[in-house]
Amino acid sequence: MEKLANHVATKHEYTDQSKSLCAPGTRVKIQTDILEWLSSQTSSSEHIFWITGIAGSGKSTLSATVADTLRTMGTPVAAQFFISRNIPETTDPDKMIPTIAKQLSEFSPAAARVIQDALKHGFISPRTEQVQKLLLAPIREICKSHDRVIILIDALDELEKADESVLQILSPIAASDLPDNIRFLITSRPERWADIRSQTLELAVFKEHSLLTDSSVQEVHNFIVAKMQEITPKKQGWDSWPTQDQLSELSRTADGLFHYATTALQWIKEQISNDGVSCQTWVFQKFTALGIGQLENLYKLILTSFEDTDHVGKDAARRGHRLRGFQHIIGTIIVLYKPLTIYQIIDLLADIPKTEFDVDNFLEQFCSVLIPGMTTSFMEATPQMHKSFRDYITGAHAPEEFCIPVGHAHFVTARSCLEVIVKAGSSSDAVVQYSVAYWCQHLRKAVEGQVDFGDEGGIWNLFERMTEEAVVSVWKPNAWDIFRDVATAGWKLLQKGTDKHRMEGISAIVVKAKVKCVLFLRRPSLPCSLSLAFSSLAGACFSSVARPCLAHCPSPSHL
Repeated sequence: MEKLANHVATKHEYTDQSKSLCAPGTRVKIQTDILEWLSSQTSSSEHIFWITGIAGSGKSTLSATVADTLRTMGTPVAAQFFISRNIPETTDPDKMIPTIAKQLSEFSPAAARVIQDALKHGFISPRTEQVQKLLLAPIREICKSHDRVIILIDALDELEKADESVLQILSPIAASDLPDNIRFLITSRPERWADIRSQTLELAVFKEHSLLTDSSVQEVHNFIVAKMQEITPKKQGWDSWPTQDQLSELSRTADGLFHYATTALQWIKEQISNDGVSCQTWVFQKFTALGIGQLENLYKLILTSFEDTDHVGKDAARRGHRLRGFQHIIGTIIVLYKPLTIYQIIDLLADIPKTEFDVDNFLEQFCSVLIPGMTTSFMEATPQMHKSFRDYITGAHAPEEFCIPVGHAHFVTARSCLEVIVKAGSSSDAVVQYSVAYWCQHLRKAVEGQVDFGDEGGIWNLFERMTEEAVVSVWKPNAWDIFRDVATAGWKLLQKGTDKHRMEGISAIVVKAKVKCVLFLRRPSLPCSLSLAFSSLAGACFSSVARPCLAHCPSPSHL
């Protein structure tokens, strides 16, 4: 399956993403309904069970629980694809069908042969053709030898360009004559299902269920009671806290939303750790004013607990450090192209002075929104920022001081990556590899996001250091990407009127990268056809992008 290798997403399974499972005694009925539908021997046209729910209703938790239950029953899913903005490649619609196809080939040798035959003339690019040859054809083969074939797709609405891509994937599936024993389990927000219903699809193949919050109010209350027993200290002074009224009030504001309850409980746990017994007098009162089921109000409470921007701070410098630290850390997590653990994120952000801001401590403080329902150790955990918090913090509803401009987030992340590269020996291999692979993409996105580089953060000095031979040896394996992205970013900066003397560092990087590309082309082991293609592409890019950039710089003789 080598022809699929460059077209599949990693970390697409629920275990890869450390998904939480349903707490005991919760979502019992819908789990039973799903398992009965999956195992039904009755012939039915309903091959796609589509579960919808608003943000925070627990769709992904339910999906992970079903997948885990099937695994323990000895009837694992044939393929699963958990889509998450925390893992950008899973949101790429071009990777979804190839990733599922790879799993089908591993699930069944017969399916592997079908897929191999489909790829004998090269990779299949058109999405509708992928569905027919890499999904439906192997499924039909598997169904001949298995009682039940299950494919699970979670958070379908988080695919990029979902309006277009979801229809391209589902239309050929819905229009096909599917075997009786194939089952698709899909989850999304309600608006994606509403869009599908409005299309001219064969709706008879769909079975839809809405996760209504009013049906889970009691389950959420039971969950809150059980979790509070776990997080309340077992020592003197805590015996009569919290009261039943306080637990009921939190349940009322959660309004059947499991994500609300999980996030609120994690925040309460942090307040217990920070303030001890004194938090008993006020922590539950905070929820009373938030409104019913208002996730954004809960997020604002968490943010202003970190820094109360509603009131004038006594120490303006300290507040500035804290807000800049918040912007840098949360912004970096939002724009990462590849998931990193908490330990690796701390390593990547070593350029934030500890005397100004403690990254480790901050990440622990923000567990409630970064790692709600954490199931692994803190340092080994990968942030699983909920889509609703990501939308809130990058949108117009968050307090201005906390709002994350995505372009600026790319800028500070590019700067952090550059710091790692020029000090490569002081960071872990994984962080160095990430920095080398993605710093130039972050830089390009920052420029496209209209970020004013100015004198901020000494990034111009870092550009100059990137041309030192010892540093070049670190990044040269990624020379082509650097050549392409840095030249493009540099040209855009010049178009914006950036001082040409400042561009010397960027120009020097482009020249060094071009030299490394040329050396790569001279490798005797490189196939002639690939060498010619690469040379033509590099030449075209250099002529149209890099040369205009360098023409404005004082050292054109380097060309």
